[in-house]
Amino acid sequence: MKRLGEAISTAWIAAGILGAPASALAAGPTALSDAQLDRVTAGAAIVSQSSDAAALGALALATTTGASLVVPEPSPYPGQPNLGPTGGAADGTALAVGTNLGLSGEPPPATSTSVQTQGAATGNQVITSTFNHTVQGAGGVTFQAGWTFVYGAWVGL
Repeated sequence: MKRLGEAISTAWIAAGILGAPASALAAGPTALSDAQLDRVTAGAAIVSQSSDAAALGALALATTTGASLVVPEPSPYPGQPNLGPTGGAADGTALAVGTNLGLSGEPPPATSTSVQTQGAATGNQVITSTFNHTVQGAGGVTFQAGWTFVYGAWVGL
C-alpha cells in the first residue's frame, strides 16, 4: 500500500512539473476536440503521509500517527467552478523506544522510524512547504515528525 501511495503522489508531482495546463474562459458551452480534452484539468491538491516505527529490546514500544486534509475553496471566476484555490496538509509522527533495562545476555536494543509526507497542487501560483526531523534521545528513544503543506490557486485569469 505504501508503494501505491508513493506512485500516485509521484504521478501527481510529475504532472504538475511537466507543465501547468492552459486555461480559457468561454462565453458558453464549447465543443472540444479530443486533443483539447486531453489538456482539460481542474484545480486540485493532493497530500499523503506514511509513518513507520520499529523497536527491539526487553522493553520495546512503537507508535505512529498520521493525518491528511484537503480543502477546496469556491472559484472566484464566474462560470469556472473548477478553478478555485485548494490547500492540503499532511502530517505524521513515529516514536520508537527499545531498551534492555540493564538486563545482560539480551540482544542489543535498536530503534528506527520513518515518516514521509508529500503533496502537490495545481494552479499558476503554488506554494509547497515540507518539514521532516528525527531526534535520537537517551534510553533508546527515537522520535520523528514530518509535515507537508500545499496550496494552489489560479491568479490573474
